[in-house]
Amino acid sequence: MREAEIQSYPNLRTCTLGFVTHRGAAHDTIAGTTQVLLQTIFRGTRNYTESDIAKMIDGTGGSLFSTTEKDFTIIGAQVQPKYAVNTLDLLFDSISNPLMEKTHFEIEKEKLLQTYYQVQSNSLQRMILFDADKAVFGETHPLSRPQIGTPDSLSKLSIETIQNTQQDLLIKPWGFAVGNISQKLKTQLKQKFQEYLSTTESFSKKMIPFPKREVPSKNIVTSLAKEDGNAYLCINLITKSNPNIIGLARFSSAILGESFGSRMFTILRDEKSFGYITGSALKLIDDSLVLRFFMETKPSRTEEAIDTLTEIIIGLSKEEISITEYNNTRDFLLGNLDLSFDDSRRIAARIINRAVHGLSPDIEKGYKEIQSVTSKDVLSIWKTLCSPDKFSLAVVGNIDPIKIQERWKNTQIS
Repeated sequence: MREAEIQSYPNLRTCTLGFVTHRGAAHDTIAGTTQVLLQTIFRGTRNYTESDIAKMIDGTGGSLFSTTEKDFTIIGAQVQPKYAVNTLDLLFDSISNPLMEKTHFEIEKEKLLQTYYQVQSNSLQRMILFDADKAVFGETHPLSRPQIGTPDSLSKLSIETIQNTQQDLLIKPWGFAVGNISQKLKTQLKQKFQEYLSTTESFSKKMIPFPKREVPSKNIVTSLAKEDGNAYLCINLITKSNPNIIGLARFSSAILGESFGSRMFTILRDEKSFGYITGSALKLIDDSLVLRFFMETKPSRTEEAIDTLTEIIIGLSKEEISITEYNNTRDFLLGNLDLSFDDSRRIAARIINRAVHGLSPDIEKGYKEIQSVTSKDVLSIWKTLCSPDKFSLAVVGNIDPIKIQERWKNTQIS
């Protein structure tokens, strides 16, 4: 059993706590199962009615939340510290003794269906939620499965399916608590976590490892959206996750597209005027590290955008960044880390993401990780990463798929 992660930050006024389970959207046999399940369990348990939950959480200014990732899920709450112990009782009861009434299940399924249509009508969201992962892992790979499912999958979903899935939430979950936690509260929470998590040890079911990623080099997914006046594209770079390169990858991501002073913002927005939406992000999924570079453009400029964005990305492998760019990027990342310590929920998200993927949950180490990166390190790792087999492309919008595919096929990545 994993020990619960409990970290105190006395400067905060709130406490964020909950459970992390090893079941995510990629484990669903019917896409959308976990998402519907997580929403349904908050509609009442065998010990807490909906009214009780509203009084405990809404009535004290707190908030419940759940997050469905590809390979794990989070069930949590942000509350005042004095309500933390009772809230933990509620959260564990939600995953171990939910009512999951059919009426609530049907309501949550219908809401998720509406979310699906909302995403489909927004090309940017559609690309990020559906097509980007398909371009990385392949159309049918579990890790490309959308968290919210599809109309077809949701229509097949029954109350019995999510009732059976609920037991999977008890397969070796672990707890977290972050925020204004006194020593007395820390002791109480630790005892609660030990009491609850020890009862899940009897669930010895093992999750089947995800299949290996098998997609062609420079894989591409294009989706037509003729009603959209824009086109949105996302170049993905995927490699094996390794604790030694995660810090370098994040530094590289920041150089390219995380701040207003980054290369993508400067070139794509200010010099080339492709559009306002541009950026980069690092995501850890299972044992993979994925860097995403996304932007918007007019459909008529999509091929030009692919060329320009590719040039920006592979530019990091050509020469060392300047001292000014290095200092600006480092200061941005250090400042961004500082800002994350103002909110217990943001701290919890960082801790969980690090712990799930085998990194130290001590996020203060992030300062040293950032400061230890050198410009030579960035050039070295980028020369290794910039090979055709690591790249894929997703494009959504009012586009000509044949022209896009041909341009991507001939893009020079070395």
